[in-house]
Formats: sequence, C-alpha cells, structure tokens
Amino acid sequence: MSAAPGVRRGRIISFYSYKGGTGRSMAVANVGWILASRGKRVLLVDWDLEAPGLHRYLHPFLEDRELAQSCGVIDFLTEFSVAARTAHREEDGASKPGWFEPYTNILGYVLPVTWDHFGDAGVLDFLPAGRQGPSYAVRVTGLNWGEFYDTLGGGVFLQAVKEKLRAEYDYILVDSRTGLSDAAGICTVQLPDDLVVCFTLNRQSLYGAAAVAESAFRQRLKPSGEPGLFVWPVSTRVELAERDRLEQGRTTARRVFLPYLKHLPRTERDAYWGRMEVLYQPYFAYEEVLATLADRKRQTNSMLASMEALTEAITHGEVMGGLAEIDEKDRAEGLRAYGAVRDAQDHVASGRFYVSYSHEEKRDVRRIVDALIESFGEGHVWVDYKDVQLGDSWPEQMAKGMESAAAVVAVFGPKDEILSETRTMELAAALRRGLAVVPVFLDASPKILESLPEELRALSRTHGARIERSSLEEDTEKLVNGIRHLLSTPTSSPPIDPEDPQKGRWGGRSSESGRSLSASVRAVNDAWFEVVLEVSGSTPPLTGPVEFHLHPTFSPSVQRVESESNRAVLHVGAWGAFTVGATADEGRTRLELDLAQLPEAPTKFRER
Repeated sequence: MSAAPGVRRGRIISFYSYKGGTGRSMAVANVGWILASRGKRVLLVDWDLEAPGLHRYLHPFLEDRELAQSCGVIDFLTEFSVAARTAHREEDGASKPGWFEPYTNILGYVLPVTWDHFGDAGVLDFLPAGRQGPSYAVRVTGLNWGEFYDTLGGGVFLQAVKEKLRAEYDYILVDSRTGLSDAAGICTVQLPDDLVVCFTLNRQSLYGAAAVAESAFRQRLKPSGEPGLFVWPVSTRVELAERDRLEQGRTTARRVFLPYLKHLPRTERDAYWGRMEVLYQPYFAYEEVLATLADRKRQTNSMLASMEALTEAITHGEVMGGLAEIDEKDRAEGLRAYGAVRDAQDHVASGRFYVSYSHEEKRDVRRIVDALIESFGEGHVWVDYKDVQLGDSWPEQMAKGMESAAAVVAVFGPKDEILSETRTMELAAALRRGLAVVPVFLDASPKILESLPEELRALSRTHGARIERSSLEEDTEKLVNGIRHLLSTPTSSPPIDPEDPQKGRWGGRSSESGRSLSASVRAVNDAWFEVVLEVSGSTPPLTGPVEFHLHPTFSPSVQRVESESNRAVLHVGAWGAFTVGATADEGRTRLELDLAQLPEAPTKFRER
C-alpha cells in the first residue's frame, strides 16, 4: 500500500555486522551525512545498546557531546516497560486498546546534529543508545526482552514507533547490535526495509553475517514468496595484499550472498560487488572522523567514494551524486572541530582538576569535590585536604598539583571579597600556565569580582556558576556538566597566526590594572632595528619580575626582567615587527602589544 500524496513514508535501513570492527557505525554516520547533504530528513539510531559508539563520529556537532544528560533508546524502552506493567486494564483484566500510544513518541529523545551546510531541507538527527554514566549498564541488563515481547506487547509497540518515525523522516538508519541477540533481532528482522550486512573477508565474520542475513530474509518473506526485505552485503576493511586469499574471500562472499541479491538484475551484480568494497585505511581505523569531512570528493578508492556508492545502492538510486558540494573552508572547519574537541578531552583525561577555595567554605566544597570525583574519577581531582599530608610543604605540593592540572575550579564564598595571599598565588599560577579556570560563586557577593584579575572577571560573565547553598545538592550536577561542556568546547579565542604566534594570546590590551606595555623602535642599519620594551605602573607599585614573551625566533623567547622604580625595561634587536606579550604581578596582569601597529615605528619595520 503506497503512502498518500504529500505524506512522508520514510525507509528504515539497519546496518548489521556479526563481529565488531567492520566499520559499521562509521558507515551509518557517513551515509546519514551524505543523505542530509542532499536535502533528506535523516535520523541516526544507535541501537548497539551493549557497546554504543555512534555518537563518537558526531560529537563535535552535538550539544551534549558525551551524552551525560541525554536519554535514548534504552530509556525509552524502559519507560514503556514500566508503564506496561501497570497499564490500565479492562474489567476482564486485559489491557485497554491503544493505551501505549502516548509512549510511542520517541522524538523527545532525539538530538540535533548542528551543521549549517546541509541546505534548507536537509536534517540530520541522532537518537543515542541512552544517557551514559554508571547506571547505564544496569538499565541495559535490566531490560527483560522475553517479557518485553511475550508479556508487555513490545512487538505491537515497536510497530507503532516505526510508523511515527516513517512519517517524520525520509531515512532512518539503525546501527545494530553485533552477534546474535534479541536487540540484534529487532534491528535485522522487525524494523528494517533494507538490511546492510557489513563483514570482513574472514570465515567467521563472513559466514556469521550470511547466516543472520538468511534468517532475517526468510522471516520477512511475504506469503506470495516475494521478498519483504532488501539485503545489501558490504565487504569492509579490504586489504589488497595476499591477492590469492583476497580473491578466495571475494568468491566466497559472492556465493553465500547470491540468494539475497536477486533484487538486482543479473547484469548489475558484478558492478555491485566491484563498488561495495570498503578498502582498509589506517587513518579511519584510529580516528573516529567522518569521511565526508576528511576526504575530498572525486578521489577514487577513498572512504568517501565507498560511502557514496553505498548510499546510491541502498536508496535504490534515489540519491545520486554522493555528497553535495561544499566549500573547502567549511569542510576544513568541520574537520578541525574534531581536533579541537579531542585536544580538550585528551587534556582533561591526562590531567586533573585543581580545586582552589578558602577554608571557610570547606564543608560545602567537599560536596563539589565529591561530585567531580564521581564524574571524572578519584585520580583526576586535586584538593589540598586529600593530597597534602601533615608535614608537607604546602607551596611545593600546590606547585605539583598545578603542574598536573588540566583546569582549576575556583570556589568563592562571601568572605572572599579580599583574596588571601594563598588564593592569589594559586590563581596567578593557573593564569600563568594558561589553564582553563572555572569560577564558582557560592552565595558570593558581587564585590568579589573587584578583587579578581581581569581574566577571571571575564570568565565569571561567560563560564562562571552561581550556586546557592540551599540548592547545592541539585546544582552540583549542573556544575559538573557545565565544566565538562566548557572543557570539551573549542576555544573562542582569536586564532593563532603561525607567523605571529603571540597575537591574541595575552588579552589584546596594552594597558590593564594600572600597568601599561609600550615600545619604541629605532633603525640600527638598513636591515636591523633596536626595540625597547617597557612595562610600567605605579598604582599599585610595580614590583617583582616581568616576563616578556617574544616571537619564537628569539632565543630565549621568554625573557624575565626585574622591575625597578615601577618599570621593567627590555632591549632587543629585531629584523621586523611582531606581537609582544607581557605578564606582571605574578601573572595576574597580562598585556599585549602589536609592534606593527606603532605609528612612530619605521615603515620598513612595521611592514616586515
């Protein structure tokens, strides 16, 4: 029965593999991206409940990158199961017809994939396996599939869910569980119109995948004998070495999958097998990156070319031409998003959170620390009452804790209107090292801002958290999620110019907190100039060392000058202009000056 005119009748396509490591999830993500680029409404579903990972290919484009707050398939099914056990009954004890309809709206669990270049009509949404965290495994193992089908009416329920999805999307791509299980059976038999079977050319993967394809194919045969399921076998991780063994594997694959490719004309089957090989490419084995961004179009034998061929086949030729054209700058920007997120996450994973606080707030700080430990692990939180022992030198232990820190969580309370020397030292060290600082204001007075360095005053407006003691228990989870989001979000600071690497790193201001950075330039000869750099300021008095951060071609590129009479002066020779950074007041004051912008400097110096 065909859909009425103007009514969407989306196709459900499941991607299955008998063994892991076939690139199944990668194929789902790439095919979905290609379809969305061609103006289709697409939903990606992670039904690999025991080992979810589809979101790893999409995480730079998800608001909740680690799925710490986002529910999904397992939560949706659990909600239905709980309701089904207490469903309203008729007088004879039977469930009321249609009672489950309110529970079939799975769209409330869907997350948007934010990419601005799909065009006006293209949509890519993502339905995760479930909210990730310590309780996830309990929810998965707690779902009784036998009860779900035999007692609770899960089959009828899923059929209603399918129809809602068909009406909302053009294509629903399901990343299935591997192996043999109830969850895999749902994805291979009950849900799909098309079944993509991914396998490698070894006997276990190939014959296991073929057996599942046969089972699904037979169960979906119509009474007339007409196939009710299209099967698309795809060999993956194909290596072109060991030619004899490769050809043997290819021959075996064609033979065992022949019964399920009869929907293709005989004359097209050879061409199909020639195009449905995904070559092994180490880059994609180690990087969870979309080929739609990593590869250029029209490169033969690329991962993208394989995904485009697969897209054309499983859409029965409806979507031709592969990935829609995209501006090279936009493609590069999307690819850089992976690196920015990965660098931030790796930085957090390899370091620790340093917790800075005043001891008047120790009782409430313990709750914040416990929340951080629960979320990130015991070894990733440094706080003095856990890490400093009786008899230890506090400055030495603080330095060690700061050395291994990825970020500083700085808690401020009502008594912190004037920072202690200890807090000042901690925050100065954090800013000097360029660490991410997350200010947390606990029943704090706005006057605290007046005592903070400018960098923290700016952070308090954009990333700071304000928590009332009365709601501390509820807000610690929000705080942890906010910290996770901040540290996994690419920085919005100005991009670094490789020819002028200090540009934008020191705040962009030559005057700050009563200090100023100035420079004078004079020609020594036709090729060389003397540059005099000066940091000055008398309110409060400038004391201690000032660090000048020069272009990396200087040796050393960071030079320390002791201040005298409220001035610190450095003489250097230079061939041309560059940006200077300077730090004073133990790192609390950061200054920046672009020497190319000095109007009184020689033109030749400024233009080099």
